[in-house]
Amino acid sequence: MKGFEKFILVIFSIIVIILSVTLILTSTEMINLTSIIDKVISLAVANKVPCLVIGAVLSLFALVGMFSSSDGGDDIKTGLAIKTEKGTVYITKDTFESIIASVARNYPELRNVRVEIKVNDNGVVANVYTMVLPDTVVPTLTSKLQENIKSSILKQTTVEIKEVNIKIKGVYLESQKK
Repeated sequence: MKGFEKFILVIFSIIVIILSVTLILTSTEMINLTSIIDKVISLAVANKVPCLVIGAVLSLFALVGMFSSSDGGDDIKTGLAIKTEKGTVYITKDTFESIIASVARNYPELRNVRVEIKVNDNGVVANVYTMVLPDTVVPTLTSKLQENIKSSILKQTTVEIKEVNIKIKGVYLESQKK
């Protein structure tokens, strides 16, 4: 239905632009509206069936546009809406990011952790960007981190996270203290 709603919006935007330009040109006396109206009326009288069909279709579009509601597509961009019989629980991307950041803080081998959440129709995907300390066994660390992130998200939000992608940006070398 979303594409149909956009179509209706485009049609009525074009109609409003045409009416606005006509109003401006008429008020500045650049065009004579009475001659145009006479031509439109004679055309409509001569072609009754097409005019009736066009009028009916535009009226239906107007009714659909006035009474249609959004499918909540905005929720997908900024978080996740979970509908239950008691109501809707909305979990923002910031909530997911803070849960994941708190899990990552428990790993002393990680530095400069940044979390990015993507919520789409397929589910929640987490991208964790981090640096590791020297001598860190990356496969062991990332496997544990992925498991802990998934279990923490599931425990705290009842949302099963689709993917946890760990992206190691490099090795963090702590500066020597003198």
